[in-house]
Amino acid sequence: MSAISPSMYHYRLSGLSVASDFALPMRAAIDPAEAATPDVTFHLGDVPDSLPEPLHRGANWTATDRAFLLDLPQIGRFLSEDGRRLTLCPAPGSGLDDILVFVTGTALAAILYQRGAMLLHGSAVVQDGRAFVFCGESGAGKSTLAGALVQAGSSFLADDVCSIEQRLQGPPAVRADGRALRLYRDSIDHVGLEGAVGARVRRRIEKYHVALGDPSHAAPESAPLAAVYMLASSHAAAPPGITPFPPLVAAQALLHQTYRRRLALAYSSQGKLAMRAAMLLSHVRVFHLRRPLDFSRLGESVAMLKAHWASLQ
Repeated sequence: MSAISPSMYHYRLSGLSVASDFALPMRAAIDPAEAATPDVTFHLGDVPDSLPEPLHRGANWTATDRAFLLDLPQIGRFLSEDGRRLTLCPAPGSGLDDILVFVTGTALAAILYQRGAMLLHGSAVVQDGRAFVFCGESGAGKSTLAGALVQAGSSFLADDVCSIEQRLQGPPAVRADGRALRLYRDSIDHVGLEGAVGARVRRRIEKYHVALGDPSHAAPESAPLAAVYMLASSHAAAPPGITPFPPLVAAQALLHQTYRRRLALAYSSQGKLAMRAAMLLSHVRVFHLRRPLDFSRLGESVAMLKAHWASLQ
C-alpha cells in the first residue's frame, strides 16, 4: 500500500484501522501512529459507472469477488475493493457531509464482507463487560433502546452495523463501530439526550448524530457477546417479555437480521454465512424481546432487560 499522508484522518471502525481523505462525523479519531499501516483507506476519486462482468446485482449495486459498486443517482458512487480500499465520488452538487452515512454504512459493510466479516443489523451496548445486541427492522427502535440503556448506565458500542468477531476460544465479540448513535428528534427528546446532539445524518432528514459516553474515558474496542435480542412490539395477545428462540428459529433470525443480507450472500463464500451463524449459536443464545413502543414505557424495557441480564450471569 502507498504511503499514508500525515494530513489524513485516522479512525478505528468495526475493528479496522482506517486512514481517510475526509473527516467522518462524530467518530473519535485515533493516533496516526496506530494506523501507520491502515487496514483500509478511504479516498475521494473517480469511480467507474459500472463493473466489468459483475457476478451479483442488487438495487443500485453490482459486485464481483473483489469489488462492490454502489451507484446512487444524485448522491454519488462508492467503490469498495479487496477489503482494503473505499473510493467515494460525490454526484455533482451533492455535499460530502450529506452522503458520508453511505460510506460508513453499505460501502464499509462491503469492505467488511470482503474480509469475511459477520455483520448484524442492530445496535449494541456493554454492561459489566458483556455486549448485548438488539436486532430488528428499520424503525424497530434499536437505536432508541440503546440510547435509553446508556442513559441507565450501560456503555454504547455500535449502532446499525454490528461486526461480530469470531474467536478461537470463548464467545464471539462485538467490535466498536467508532461510537456514533443516530436518532430521530422524538427519540432524542424522550431519552433525554438533547445535550449530546450533533449534526444531522442527512440534511433533509430529522435524524442526528448523538455523542454518547464520557469522552475522557476510553471506549472498549470490543466486548464478548452475551446475548442477541430480536425486537418486536407487544400487544394484547403478546404481552411484554423475553423468551428464548429454539436453535433453528434462532439461526433463521440471525440470517434474516444480517446487515444488507443480499450483499452478505454475495460474499458468503468469504464469510461462510451459515457456518458463522452456527458458531455464534454454539456460544450465545438468541431471544425474542417484546416490549411496548410507547416512549413513556422505555423504562419498563430497560428494567426488563437488566433483570434478564442478571439471570444470564
